[in-house]
Amino acid sequence: MSFRNTLVILSTILALNTTIVSAEEIHIEWSSAITMSSLTEKVYQQHPAHHNELAQQQQINANTGIANAFFADTKSIALNHQNDAIGSGDGLQEWEGSIDMPLWLPGQKKQQQVLSDKMSAELPAYKEQIKLDASAKVRELVWNVILADTVTNQAYQAWQTAQKLENDVTARVKAGELAGTERLLASTNTLETKSQYLLTQAELEHALSSYTHITGEQSLPKIYEEALYLQGQEHHSLVVVSQQHPSLKLLEQQVNTLRTQQALAHFDGATNPSLSLGVRHERGASDEAFNNSIGIGIRFSLDDTVYRAPAIANAAKELADAEISHQQLERELNIILFSYTHDLETLQKQLVLISEKNTATQQYLSLQQRAFNLGEIDLVSLLRSQSLANKTDNRKRALEVDIKQMIANVNQALGIVL
Repeated sequence: MSFRNTLVILSTILALNTTIVSAEEIHIEWSSAITMSSLTEKVYQQHPAHHNELAQQQQINANTGIANAFFADTKSIALNHQNDAIGSGDGLQEWEGSIDMPLWLPGQKKQQQVLSDKMSAELPAYKEQIKLDASAKVRELVWNVILADTVTNQAYQAWQTAQKLENDVTARVKAGELAGTERLLASTNTLETKSQYLLTQAELEHALSSYTHITGEQSLPKIYEEALYLQGQEHHSLVVVSQQHPSLKLLEQQVNTLRTQQALAHFDGATNPSLSLGVRHERGASDEAFNNSIGIGIRFSLDDTVYRAPAIANAAKELADAEISHQQLERELNIILFSYTHDLETLQKQLVLISEKNTATQQYLSLQQRAFNLGEIDLVSLLRSQSLANKTDNRKRALEVDIKQMIANVNQALGIVL
């Protein structure tokens, strides 16, 4: 079946069975008061992990309280009384009270204080990681809208061009310059482009809905494009992720915390020495005076090495696992960064080529339009030329947007917080 006959049949089916929905253009609202940073802050405040910060701060405060305590554990009081009322009945009475005070082992209190410092240093890194996650979400939401809007605008321009051509063909058919089937072909082309426009509008509405639902904003930031944070690099594909990347920084802080916990594990399972201070009030018989005395004692373990070993081994394993995770994460981040930078360079090269092709295609379309006006070619040939020109121009515009989005992706991979 020829291309002309296919278009005629499609036009007839659409005319008989389809009611075309009116296409109302969707307008995106832009605001200079809204920035990518302000959107990131909103998403950050709503991030589920953000609410864990309070729990972490409470954990830090609790550990700091232990580190600042005068004794290593809870003090205890013991009261004892003994008499011979049931036994010999000589009037023996003993009253004794003592307080036990667990003492810090050498270096234990200092390590506990160091642990609080490491945990405190970990919290800002944790917040920065959440903000990086929020930045990724904002970039995704905004660029989904931008990409959908670009495709919608392209579809709208194609529809308008098709309508203009249909009007011109209709006028020429009425004037007897073209056959009536040419009008059917032009009408079919208009219906197809309008259908594509409606589909792209639906995608744009979905992107806008997601953006509004998560950010709570109806308008998009007027400035959303980012500068590439790879200035001075001759080859973008050679760049590596900095150790200041929020994800690596957080894991590094967690490794530092685990190192301190490993040092503190030497005291887990150990028995702290205990200082005991007591008083005794006693007499041997009822005819004797009470004697009052003060006693002091200390208790410590002789050998608890075997009981410390499990905690030390577990801490060493956790530290080793964290260090391995740090290395793996760094490798994965560099792979992602390389992929994005390579894609960016590829897109930039493609844009140069497609720009040249677009210039030639537009010139060819202009010649084909002139030939059609002079009656040298038929409408089918013109539509084919127009379709090729539209695809080339759309590809060029899409590449321009893709490059800007890829710059945002590269910045995200570098750990740049909005």
